[in-house]
Amino acid sequence: MGTAAVACPIGQLEGTLSAGERDSEDARERFLRQAGRDLDRAYRLAGLLLGDRHDAEDATQEALLRAWRSLPTLRDPAIFQGWFDRILVNICRDRLRRRARVRFVAIADEEAGPSIADPFRSVLDRDESLRALRVLDADERVVVVLHYWADLPLTEVATRAGIPLGTVKSRLHRALGKLGRSMTAETSGTGGLQ
Repeated sequence: MGTAAVACPIGQLEGTLSAGERDSEDARERFLRQAGRDLDRAYRLAGLLLGDRHDAEDATQEALLRAWRSLPTLRDPAIFQGWFDRILVNICRDRLRRRARVRFVAIADEEAGPSIADPFRSVLDRDESLRALRVLDADERVVVVLHYWADLPLTEVATRAGIPLGTVKSRLHRALGKLGRSMTAETSGTGGLQ
């Protein structure tokens, strides 16, 4: 994913931030610089969690806005990435939970021209292990992606997910069991978990 994929949210964010009366130009610039460093990584994280380019863009933009509004709560700028990831992960988890309750049907926009392939869906459809993520609930998917894709130690997964380390371990154990059963069922032709 290139920077172009998320250039729109940061551009919209700049316009929103300049409207804030409590914000100095220096604070705005520092925030944009800090957030901009990790924007592509955060967008890819949201994409893997949500499996959809549009949802990932929306979640990343929402996380940027929430982070800006919550900036006074950040005590140490050195932990910005973990702090921002936690905001993003919570947004993605909420979207995944909502998705489980409400089924959205995509409507093709005839006037928009040829459709652009969703890079996250393409990757998830091609890769067997990523395709298996579909059997996980939102909480399990978060710990698997943070631990194996973002390559975070379990203590950092706990911090970013906002849950105790023991909960991370049990969710990861449960998720790996589901993934194993799903992949075994897929290769044996029984179609995955029921």
